[in-house]
Amino acid sequence: ASGELVFASRSGAIFGYSMLWCFLYAGVFKGIQVYTAARHIVLTGEHPLVTWRSMPGPPLWFPLLIVLPAIFLMLVGFSALPEILATFIHQLLGGALSGPDVGPWNHLEYWINVWATVVLTVCLILAWVSSYELVERISTVILGVMVFCIASALLVLGPDLPALISGLLIPSVSDYPSWVFQEYSETFTGRSPWLEVTLYLGAVGGGSQDYVGYIGFLREKRWGLAGRSVASLEDLEKATADSSLEVERARTWTRAPLLDITVSFTFVILVTLMFAALGALVLNPNRAIPDGSEFLTVQESFLTALHPQLKWLYRIGAFLAFIGTLYGAFEVYYRVVAEGVRSVFPRLAASRPLENLRPIVIFYCFLGGLALVWLPREIAGNVLGRLTFTSVISGGAASSGIWCFAMLWADHVRLPPALRMSWKLKLAAVLAGTVMVGLGVRVIVSYFQSS
Repeated sequence: ASGELVFASRSGAIFGYSMLWCFLYAGVFKGIQVYTAARHIVLTGEHPLVTWRSMPGPPLWFPLLIVLPAIFLMLVGFSALPEILATFIHQLLGGALSGPDVGPWNHLEYWINVWATVVLTVCLILAWVSSYELVERISTVILGVMVFCIASALLVLGPDLPALISGLLIPSVSDYPSWVFQEYSETFTGRSPWLEVTLYLGAVGGGSQDYVGYIGFLREKRWGLAGRSVASLEDLEKATADSSLEVERARTWTRAPLLDITVSFTFVILVTLMFAALGALVLNPNRAIPDGSEFLTVQESFLTALHPQLKWLYRIGAFLAFIGTLYGAFEVYYRVVAEGVRSVFPRLAASRPLENLRPIVIFYCFLGGLALVWLPREIAGNVLGRLTFTSVISGGAASSGIWCFAMLWADHVRLPPALRMSWKLKLAAVLAGTVMVGLGVRVIVSYFQSS
């Protein structure tokens, strides 16, 4: 929910309804991306990263393309998100926005670093001593109430339906409104609108590195062969050749991930679109952009439009959204590293329990995030710059698109004809891959042109 809170609202604040297509198409295409990988592990028991070891080309090129950027992205996520939340906390507590410098940091930067350290420490303690399920349940209740109120505010305020539908279905990337340069010149001067697009595409459901971890979670759900055993192509061919019942049984296994992913991404898309539409309705007319020291503050008006005291629901919900995201990231990134080890170092994975990686990954994220937080801004850059850079360098939309094509290859070489994707799913994967690669390449070109 952290990306939806910040970047969906930001799109509406800057561009009105015209960027809604980013969230719809990214959500649908990423859902296809994740489902193709989920059905693969359910049917074979093998994570796609392991299958991709044998892709044509240099050894291990595609697993490394996915995993290596994730190692750096972990640190950016564990510095940027705490800093955004830290700024929010500092303002809620009435902290001064200016004052004497403290060492190499200006007054506000120093206090943001202090509160970000507190946030990271709280998340570390939670990850070490508490149950993720408990935090998830509390966050789900609070965020569920907040989303209900967000939906109510949208209905009460009444969006411009023709503009909303047009922005939802017709892709376009327009220039910034003139007032953006007048009131936010420091942020937007020399910044291509396509760099905003990369943030919006990434706001929906995370990136490819997160999906490596999600697919790893399926081992614990034990759907189909996931987490049970790995079936070779020969085993699958023999089973499906001898019995049509085995084919039907295998296809039944894929229904659970299909339902789970469909429900999850539908909810994510709807919530993201609601925040984007409210950004257009509430923030755009007031020229208020989530940016700098206001990444989370200005969205409070979404709920205070219904009742002033709902600001407390927003504040609690925003806090829990970020804490939940960071806490959950520990679990996701541990699985990303574990799956990377299975793919790149299979002998090591076979000889040692991968559970031992969890504390190593947790402290790597904590200490690395802390180091980036305390690096002076002249060296580490600001939050927006870091997130934009990592989205571009990690491949962003392009890596999601390449993933779709890689799954088409894996489906062909790893599954017998009876278990391969239907022509409809193959067509959807080709469409998702083509569009996401195209968007990703366009973003990369814009990034280096504006550098």
